Amino acid sequence: MTVRSVMAGLVFGAVVPALAVAQPTTTTTTTTLPGGCVAEASFSSLTCRTSALGAILQAATDLGKTKTMLTKQAAKLDADLAAAQAQMGSGNAKKARTQLKRAGRVLVSMGFRLRSLNGRRQIAASTRAELQDMVAALAKDMKTVRGTL
Repeated sequence: MTVRSVMAGLVFGAVVPALAVAQPTTTTTTTTLPGGCVAEASFSSLTCRTSALGAILQAATDLGKTKTMLTKQAAKLDADLAAAQAQMGSGNAKKARTQLKRAGRVLVSMGFRLRSLNGRRQIAASTRAELQDMVAALAKDMKTVRGTL
C-alpha cells in the first residue's frame, strides 16, 4: 500500500459521506381551491379561480426566480378580468371581449413561462403540472366566455 492510495482512500472516504449529506430535499405542496371555486365558464368562476391561482403562487415556495414574474402576471390577469367584468356590467360587450382577450394573452404568457427551460429547471414538477393545469383550464373557460359575448 502506498501513501498515495492511503491518501486517496482518506479523501474518498471523507467526500462520499459529505456528498450524501449535501443532497437537496424537495418538498411538494398540494392545495385546494379556496372557497370551493366551481369550474365553469362564467365571470364569477373565472374571478374565483384567478384569485385562487394568485394565492397559490404567493404561497408556493418552490418557484425559484420565476415567482416574481408569475405573481405579477397573476395580478395583471386579475386586473384584466375585473376590467372585463366592469365593461360587461356597463353594457359594453366589445370592450369586455377585448379585455378578456388581453387576459387570455396573459394566460398564454404564464403557460409559456411554466413550460420554458427556466420553468422546468426551477419549479418542482408537481407544482408546475398543477399550475399548468389551472392555467389551461382558465384559458379554455375564458375563451368560452369571450365567445358568448
